[in-house]
Amino acid sequence: MPQSEGSIFEDILYYKPDLYEIIARYRALYAAQGPGHLCAFVILPHRGDPLEYMPLTAIDWETPDGLEDYLDLSLRNMERIWRANRDIADDSIPTVGLNIGIGEYSAYVAGDVVFQEDTSWATTVVHEWADLDSLELRADNYWVRVLERALRHLVARCRPAGIPVVRGYYSPLDLARALRGDALFTDLYEAPEQVHRLMAFCSRATIWLMERLQPIVGGWYEGEVAGQWLPPGTVCMSEDTACLVGPRLYAEFARPYTQAVIDHFGHGQIHTHSLGLQTIPEISALRNLMGIQVAEDPNTPRTFEHLDELLPRTHGVPLTVSCTLDDLRAALPGLGSRGNIILCPCVETAEQAREALALIRQHSRA
Repeated sequence: MPQSEGSIFEDILYYKPDLYEIIARYRALYAAQGPGHLCAFVILPHRGDPLEYMPLTAIDWETPDGLEDYLDLSLRNMERIWRANRDIADDSIPTVGLNIGIGEYSAYVAGDVVFQEDTSWATTVVHEWADLDSLELRADNYWVRVLERALRHLVARCRPAGIPVVRGYYSPLDLARALRGDALFTDLYEAPEQVHRLMAFCSRATIWLMERLQPIVGGWYEGEVAGQWLPPGTVCMSEDTACLVGPRLYAEFARPYTQAVIDHFGHGQIHTHSLGLQTIPEISALRNLMGIQVAEDPNTPRTFEHLDELLPRTHGVPLTVSCTLDDLRAALPGLGSRGNIILCPCVETAEQAREALALIRQHSRA
């Protein structure tokens, strides 16, 4: 297919010829009344020419095009990755987003962003509870303007080719920790009323930001796309701090506020980590939750090895979990009879990728 006018990309169907079959599989997954629907994201080392590199500390924020230069470099890298993997017929959908670390995920409220080469974070701003009363949601906040500018640039580059742009958000709990810092963990016991005040603000802040940014990002393919297809009105949030508070505290201090965000928009998708396997059942109790993506942490239990314990307790919410080719060889076909899962086999070669996909397709109803 010819390169789309005004874009560095080919049309999305060049990278994903079976795009609409993939979307149909996700629709079937979300509509399923029982187990057996398996989708697949293959994790394969980059094949092809070396990728370009620019540390985040090298972004020139002072010049008019400094951020755009970094975004275009990132887009060129993504195009190389998709081009190299176009023969891998998994269920991932090409998407792009702003990737400058996590600092701006809370700095749109307040705080300075601290950059390192490959990540960022924001300084805490609620040092005393009186500071909470001074927090404002302002359209002229520097990082609000950066977010809007960056997303408009990405959409202009990607929409001609049909490449979805995605934006995720901190959950209210993650935003509260960013604004308050690690003092939040003792506050849960020593100042619960103040924590609830902070959480209510963070819920409002998340809704406020999404209402500003979502019209820029827009919808894609009659829904939302965040690597996978999601129903329209799905907000994607991280619940990383949930790994550190445990099930009871999550249910009391976090879930009602994450639920308020989901209720406002319609559906939710959650990202969390294997460190918090014990809290995943509480997260899965969120209403209108389309899935939980579990990232693997070093020195923690592997999620795949605990599916027998998790699946009966996650209210039928699809889990996204990493696995190996050996895991698939050993666990299929029985795995499909226990739940609806998005499997992420980590492989080294294209041949292994194709074997993993064949196994998953053979034992899936999707």
